[in-house]
Amino acid sequence: MKASPQNIWRVPVYLPYLQPDLTDEAITEAERKLGVRLPEDFLALLREQNGGYIRYSLDELPHEQIYGIGPHFPSLTDFDWGDDRDHVGFELQGLIPFDGDGHWHLCLDYRNNRATPAVSYIDIECDNEEEIAPSFADYLQLLNVDVEDRDFVLPAVESVDDLLSALSSEMDVTFEPPDSWAHGYPQHRARGLSEDPEWIWISPNLVQRGFVREDDSRYEELRDRLPGEALRYPELPDSSYILTVTEGLRRQILGACGARSIDIRPITEYAS
Repeated sequence: MKASPQNIWRVPVYLPYLQPDLTDEAITEAERKLGVRLPEDFLALLREQNGGYIRYSLDELPHEQIYGIGPHFPSLTDFDWGDDRDHVGFELQGLIPFDGDGHWHLCLDYRNNRATPAVSYIDIECDNEEEIAPSFADYLQLLNVDVEDRDFVLPAVESVDDLLSALSSEMDVTFEPPDSWAHGYPQHRARGLSEDPEWIWISPNLVQRGFVREDDSRYEELRDRLPGEALRYPELPDSSYILTVTEGLRRQILGACGARSIDIRPITEYAS
């Protein structure tokens, strides 16, 4: 399934990275500050959700989010190449980062075409630049749903407690109490009995739409911004759970599910 404004954003939304709803006035001000016209395909994403983590990725390159337009970090208009110019042998003027960690950046690249920017990956530390796509529309076609071979779907879970009890008994493992701090949804995990660290994680597909951690300075402001629930993977059944397992427990978890008649399937059957 190709990326679109409706399916590209990760659920639950990490609310501190979500900018205020995009307005025509905000677009005009951003383009004035940047000195360019932003691609319509880019703006279409931000009209649906103004920034945040995405559930798509690029093959062999880091990519986790798309910056929105607004006053909060990270923002498309809040960057300064500063001393970076001293560390690279290529021109930075005309590059507008929309993802990155300071060492690398994924950028709208206006250096050769002021009307239709390319998308380029730059690595400051390695002094390297690479054009990824000739336009933002072409970049979207390169994205793939971010799933791994170790991810599985349990498509019809009526009771997660019964599921955990069955797997615990069959595999002789103990699932810890669910923890929602990392991702904003409850994640049950159990460690295998081998000396090497091997793990199973189980979490629901239907989760709250947005989350912010209680220790965040903007918690009271953001906590109720996106009420209700949404699907992490709209391709999957509402009742499904996602099971992730490290390689050392893969055969054992498949055997346990088979012994207990638990339907388990590779997530790539649904989302790829």
